[in-house]
Amino acid sequence: MRFVQVNDIASVASELAVALRKRGHHVDLLYPKLHGAGLPPLGKLAVSPLRFVDWMRLAWRLRRGNYDAVHIHYAYLGIVGLLARVPYVLHCHGDDVRDVDRRVWAPLIRLALKRARHVYYSTPDLREALMRIRPDAEFLPNPIDIEQFHPCPLPPDAEDVLVACALAENKGVSNILAACRILAGARPEARVTAVAGGSGTAEAESLPNVLLLMHQPRAKLPSLMARHRVIVGQVYQGAVGMVELESLACARPVVAWFTYPEAYEEPPPFVQALTGEAIAAAVTRLLEDPAEAARIGAESRAWVERQHNAVTIAGRIEALAIRLSR
Repeated sequence: MRFVQVNDIASVASELAVALRKRGHHVDLLYPKLHGAGLPPLGKLAVSPLRFVDWMRLAWRLRRGNYDAVHIHYAYLGIVGLLARVPYVLHCHGDDVRDVDRRVWAPLIRLALKRARHVYYSTPDLREALMRIRPDAEFLPNPIDIEQFHPCPLPPDAEDVLVACALAENKGVSNILAACRILAGARPEARVTAVAGGSGTAEAESLPNVLLLMHQPRAKLPSLMARHRVIVGQVYQGAVGMVELESLACARPVVAWFTYPEAYEEPPPFVQALTGEAIAAAVTRLLEDPAEAARIGAESRAWVERQHNAVTIAGRIEALAIRLSR
């Protein structure tokens, strides 16, 4: 079959493309230009003519591509499928549908969702918002390349803690930095690595036990994860993203706050923590008990293989495309 993935959010589309190709399909990946992506809502409205021109470009590609399945990522970009007048599947990823009524593109998002042949959402916290518009929306676990993100032995000079998520408010950076401050006092020898970027960067840089790295290319993430004993992920909305799942795939214990265990047949093996005190306590326990950390890491890897294997997730995409083509 001929598939096209439009837009790439958190590498989900590119992972699906690779996995679908492994299953024998032709897959194109199209990227929107996203004019004004960093602007506030009114600024985005100001550049909407440029976005419309780009939507027409993408719609023309969809019309000319003779695709069997069109898979569009991010809700408002469903307008491209509407402009192209082709059947499409819409894949929601977070802020595109959270608080949809207050978003600049709310009417467009609602229209795109209603006209889609099928709607996926990538994290279980999006279910409630989508049910009001598309009661048939389906949770599709993010595809993880378990060959690229795989277990590696800890090196002799392994670092202690990696903060894998962005240092941003919507990831729980205040609680993460509180944990770093507690660790600096209670366990000063424990070193924390974080990636610069987000509102908490300056404060993180001021802490004596935090080493900040520049943005890391995705290809370097497996080796970065492999060098750390414990990984801290987002602790805010109760859901997690690709980087936490990739950390699990690398067989590392992941401290995070996940509140949707019912989304899976078996709950994920995150080490649950929300407050700074709880995060610091969890990290300390795992550092002091390497055998327990290794056990949780092995369980984490096995869970990702069962629940997030990219090839298996691509099989679900393939099955839907076959069903919709009949």
